[in-house]
Amino acid sequence: MKKVILSAVVVMGVTVLLTSCKHKEKPAKENESTEQVSEEPAVTDMHNAANSLDFEGVYEGTVPCADCEGIKMTVTINEDHSFKEVYEYLGVEKENTFSDEGTWEIQESTITFRPKEGDNKRMYFVGEGFIQALDQEGNKIDGDMAEMYILKKTE
Repeated sequence: MKKVILSAVVVMGVTVLLTSCKHKEKPAKENESTEQVSEEPAVTDMHNAANSLDFEGVYEGTVPCADCEGIKMTVTINEDHSFKEVYEYLGVEKENTFSDEGTWEIQESTITFRPKEGDNKRMYFVGEGFIQALDQEGNKIDGDMAEMYILKKTE
């Protein structure tokens, strides 16, 4: 019988302890709002190359080449949405200069060149004073030679 009474007292003590420790809300004052004040939402940075950079101009650089010393590239981006790329293959004795022309479009910080002939579009990331060649899917080229795909603005 002592065990039953002792158990009942312990259960009642735990119940009283738990109910007395509950958080009680204070009533709101008449001039205070009961609504939660949320912080201001994060502002998305809407700046990108398409709306904040003066990217039209001439860019130059030498990109890697599998069977020559490198390809000197000169890329001209015109305000009328036309472009011209000139490729000079370095260290070869045969005809080594080629060019391509067409139109461009830009979305955010990626400019896409669409040549007049063929369907071999090319994409570049546009930064402040440079463009960087992207792979066929529009991804930055990474690895040890990634920086060799950057062409710097000259004009």
